[in-house]
Amino acid sequence: MGLDLTIDQLREQLPRPYVPGHPQWEQLYWRAWELGARMVRHGTPENGFAETYVDAAFGGNIFQWDTCFIAAFARYSDELLPVLPALDNFYRRQEPDGYIAREYRWENGASLWAKESGDSCNPPLFAWAEWLLFQVHGRRERLAAVWPHLEAYYRWMQSNRRLPNGLYWITDMGSGMDNTPRFGAAWVDYSIQQALNALSMSRIAAALGDEANALLYRGEHAVLAALINRLMWDEDDGFYWELDAGNRHVKNATLAPFWALLAEVAPAERAARLAAHLRNPASFWRTHPFPTVAANHSAYKAHGEYWMGAVWAPTNYMIITGLRLAGYDDFATEAAARHLDAMSTVMQQTGTIWENYRADDMAPGSPARPDFVGWSGLGPIALLIEQILGIEVDAPAATIHWRISESVEQGIENLPFASRRVSLWSDGAGGIEVSTESAIRLNVRGMAAAQIDVPAGGGHFRLK
Repeated sequence: MGLDLTIDQLREQLPRPYVPGHPQWEQLYWRAWELGARMVRHGTPENGFAETYVDAAFGGNIFQWDTCFIAAFARYSDELLPVLPALDNFYRRQEPDGYIAREYRWENGASLWAKESGDSCNPPLFAWAEWLLFQVHGRRERLAAVWPHLEAYYRWMQSNRRLPNGLYWITDMGSGMDNTPRFGAAWVDYSIQQALNALSMSRIAAALGDEANALLYRGEHAVLAALINRLMWDEDDGFYWELDAGNRHVKNATLAPFWALLAEVAPAERAARLAAHLRNPASFWRTHPFPTVAANHSAYKAHGEYWMGAVWAPTNYMIITGLRLAGYDDFATEAAARHLDAMSTVMQQTGTIWENYRADDMAPGSPARPDFVGWSGLGPIALLIEQILGIEVDAPAATIHWRISESVEQGIENLPFASRRVSLWSDGAGGIEVSTESAIRLNVRGMAAAQIDVPAGGGHFRLK
């Protein structure tokens, strides 16, 4: 299986970043696409999966939260890595009550887990993934088609995973962090992820012109955020914790609370305290940030042991994107650079990209699968485009936001953007060049601030 394409053919069809001074990041970027292209699969009559879809690279089974994270970087492939049918694989198996399993078997397409088990579902990230994809493809008809699935899944979570206190429960396996050293009645990441789900649903409803549902889901986000901040926040520790059945804090320092940045749950003063934890070299700011368990936690394993201290692509993407949304652009860029440097060093040593990494050494985690893209494409592709080059696309508004933070030449060619391709170039001295097949708006910030209406064909512009 996989796409039968040479690296030159991939370069022709995919975005081409230029990051001078960091050729190792570009090498890592192209290695990620090369490995990702191998994970294009074809369904069978027995499993009923889509004719062509991109897979999680973890055996033949399909996994819910892996696929949602794959969407965050595969969206830049313009469906060369077919992530939309990968998501549709799950929607087609949705049960009448809204339930979608976290894992379906390659052999026959059946759910691997009993529905009643806490291990049977995953973080509710479908709406978030669809919103990220919409920012690139801009197709409202896609949002309209998946809305009934997203809404039914949201309501299933409410009916089956919500506790009497309004927060949410899950298990270690269900959380996606398989052997996380946590326990409790209300789980902090799962509760925050449902808040992110509500926030994403409100945005999708607004994009569809459904103001009633946009208001409804904004309200649900606000209610959940208030509960999380009232019950899970510890002012002395500056951290969100799990709760026991008596609403008392259960303290295990992991990456779970940092979902509050991405989900816009943490108020500014609490976001600052979370950022301070991430900056602490005794806990999370390690040689390769960010370990899934704080390094000063008694359960921390320096070799990784999966979710007992390894560095993982999805949690790093969540944290770095959350830091940017919370206003910590410089920290987010520094963390992304450190992450890419570590991945590049390990690739130079081993020739490949790994499922996870050690936090204290330039080495793969133990255990970790090699040739893993999968979600390990998030750093080399998504963070390189979004955080290092500072490019955020908003195809529905025909707008690109570009944060130019360095006085060096940099740019990207062949970036998919709705039905067009766009190329951006900065000379590092205030001059930029844009190539676009149709008119776009360019919002520039960083070295200078400007709003430029770029005509079809593009042009040269001078920032003041």
